[in-house]
Amino acid sequence: MGLILITAVLLLSLAGCLSPVSLDAYGYVISIGVDSGVEKKYYYTFALQRELSEQNTSGEGGAITLACEADSIFEAVGEIEGNIPYSLNFSRTGFIVMGREPAEAGALRELVTTSFDTLKIRTSAVVIVAENEAYEFIGGLFANNDANITKLQTALMLDKEKTGMDTLMSVSRLIEACSEGRFDYSSALGGYDGELITDMEQKKAESEGGDPLEDAQKGDRVGGLKSFVNGAALFSGWRMTGTLTREETLWLNVSLGELRTAVVDLVYTGGGEAEGTAISVGISPGGHKRTACFTPDGAFRVIVDVTLKAGVRQKDERISSEEADAWLKGSFRSYCEERLKAVFLICRGASSDAMRFGTEASKLMKTPAEWEAFAWKDRYPAFEPEFIVTVLNVEKYIEEDMQ
Repeated sequence: MGLILITAVLLLSLAGCLSPVSLDAYGYVISIGVDSGVEKKYYYTFALQRELSEQNTSGEGGAITLACEADSIFEAVGEIEGNIPYSLNFSRTGFIVMGREPAEAGALRELVTTSFDTLKIRTSAVVIVAENEAYEFIGGLFANNDANITKLQTALMLDKEKTGMDTLMSVSRLIEACSEGRFDYSSALGGYDGELITDMEQKKAESEGGDPLEDAQKGDRVGGLKSFVNGAALFSGWRMTGTLTREETLWLNVSLGELRTAVVDLVYTGGGEAEGTAISVGISPGGHKRTACFTPDGAFRVIVDVTLKAGVRQKDERISSEEADAWLKGSFRSYCEERLKAVFLICRGASSDAMRFGTEASKLMKTPAEWEAFAWKDRYPAFEPEFIVTVLNVEKYIEEDMQ
């Protein structure tokens, strides 16, 4: 009996070594770019993580970029693998970057539904729509010789948390939105500045004894990445149908209860000598509630109650604390409601339920059949929510507590 067990163990150990695969047999794709092609349907860009030999430096060595035209991602993979000494592996892909043209044509559907399972791309990957070309945006991401995908994702998350002007949604949310029809997808909108002088370019100039800002002009952006998030891309189903600026994206996040913190810069309209001067207000969430119902005549109604904690960051010295408090609870409150309404109208004009009001309607339905018969997308063009904002002057409460 003991001999049989020993023999079985030896056979299992040998079986595990029948098909060994070297670690350098794979090139790990961390970003996929899709643009419209010239001679073929698409132009694919694959950014690969360049590994360093030192310990604890994985993903810190810049990126390898491979690209070609093809009618499908499988054709592109076959074409590229014929020219490299390793196989492409998509298990670490963190970004799907779509050029605006294919995004508006619905190319995301083809990519997601035909290739994700086969290529083993994780649905946790984040979608970014490049305002112009995806290959430019990807190149700009790695212009500082940094291909650490974790750093890039963390940078986007921090941008959303600190400014409120970013939106991040995974491919799994895109699939959910398109399959269930309860809301529409919104992705980060990527911009590209080819003239920007990166940190790496400054370092190179310094090492050669040159002026790192020799080519910079007054008013230019200097430092950081050539690629950046410039707002949000709105989708209706699988197709991109509109955009929001960074400031408009902030109010989208407020409407969804996803704001962490932000600063709003505007003009003081409280009267007096300081009328028309610049004022900055820091805001953070104080409460968020949605109340949905059907009116007696069958209309669908949603009231969005938003409470914002606010504090004046910068103002004209002629504005007293009392005047600032009255302005925050009056004019600023009205301004917030107007911005929420304006951003909703942009979304509705793009046939995009990015504020996810369809989700509230689905909660009122008893069965899937009832939800389907409700035909939310047909009702959406005539839908209009009500936004109610309450502003709490945090600084005023602090002053009162100290008295």
